[in-house]
Order: sequence, then C-alpha cells, then structure tokens
Amino acid sequence: MATPAQIANDMDASATYWTGRDKHIARTCTEAAAQIRALLAGERVDGRSWYGLQRRLMNFEAQEERRAYQGFPKFCRARLCIQELRREAGL
Repeated sequence: MATPAQIANDMDASATYWTGRDKHIARTCTEAAAQIRALLAGERVDGRSWYGLQRRLMNFEAQEERRAYQGFPKFCRARLCIQELRREAGL
C-alpha cells in the first residue's frame, strides 16, 4: 500500500499530466497533494477547504469507472488518505 507521501507525489504527477488537458482535474490533484502534505506536517486544514476538496474528489471519483483509461488520477485513494490523516490528527 502506498504511503501518504507517495500518494501526494502521484497527485502532483497527475496534475502535471492534466495541466493543459483539463484544468479542473489538474487543480484538484494539486490541492489534494497540498492537503496531504499539510496534514503530514501537522498543519490544520480549514473546514471549508477540506469540504470543498472532498466534494470535488467524490465527483471525480464517480467518473473513474467511466473514465477508466490510463492516466486518470486515483481520486478515491487520495480522498481516503486525506480522511485517514484527518482522523489521526483528531480533526
């Protein structure tokens, strides 16, 4: 299983790939990586940012089956990682 740091790196790599192709996917990947890194560093992520990102991750997650082609980011994995990090932080 991937570590949170590996998931953040995967999200950054996906953001680089999707830049210029789909700005919404690229932005979501960038923000997911940033939140994972912030939680790993022990920083607090405000609720509005967290809920907004969770909503976008779940929307894209619903599209993963329809867009089951190579290069589509693993939004489910990122969402579950962020939820687990927040749970561990007691937020």
